[in-house]
Amino acid sequence: MIKLDNISYHIGKQQILHDITLSLPSGQVIALIGPNGAGKSTLFSVMARLQPLQSGQVCFGEHDIVSCHARTLSKTVAMLGQENHVQGRLRVHELLMFGRYPYHQGQPTTDDQQKVLEIIERFELELLADRFLSTLSGGQRQRVLIAMIVCQDTPYLLLDEPLNNLDMYHSGRLMRELRELSHSQQKTVVIVLHDINQAAQFADTVVTMKEGQVMAVGQPVDVITQETMKQLYNVDVTVLNHQGRPVIVDAV
Repeated sequence: MIKLDNISYHIGKQQILHDITLSLPSGQVIALIGPNGAGKSTLFSVMARLQPLQSGQVCFGEHDIVSCHARTLSKTVAMLGQENHVQGRLRVHELLMFGRYPYHQGQPTTDDQQKVLEIIERFELELLADRFLSTLSGGQRQRVLIAMIVCQDTPYLLLDEPLNNLDMYHSGRLMRELRELSHSQQKTVVIVLHDINQAAQFADTVVTMKEGQVMAVGQPVDVITQETMKQLYNVDVTVLNHQGRPVIVDAV
């Protein structure tokens, strides 16, 4: 379980996060949705210790991020942010091996190599494995970066808008893989999504945020409603039901 207790964050005099308290269950896909500037990416950065924890407490299971050793934390939680600048002339399989660094510490084992091969196959990267990152399209590069994070094999994954640059096939494929990893391996996947229908279709739990505060937490059918969309985005939509899950369409 992920526990957030009274998390606040400010930049200068501007308050970005306001006393966020959440308990997120393990073994689920949890979607964070909300308008631009809601604080979702800042919350992720604080949770992953990329930004300092200014107040409150964050725990991944038994690990408090303040007292947790860096190597232990790197085996506990992996994060993919929106901005990812990988330097150097690397091939795809070499980047994926970097995801194994918390384990091999620069000396890859047979198990590390097997994990990389497994992830290459799982994410359909066989034709890209020997390509240099500089030769990849934006969508291909995004798939490889996500695969690297999964290669880290942590029980908790934080993915900030991972569907950027992905087409319809690869967006759906990625969400199915994340759901499979979550349910079969009890990984907790917390994912920021702007595609509300992807959140509705694949998430077990949806968290809505606006102006640095949590507005609602619950199952997609309970949280993704006409009223919620109006409250969050100030838009009028129609919410349909397909196989027990909501589907958003533009109001006519």
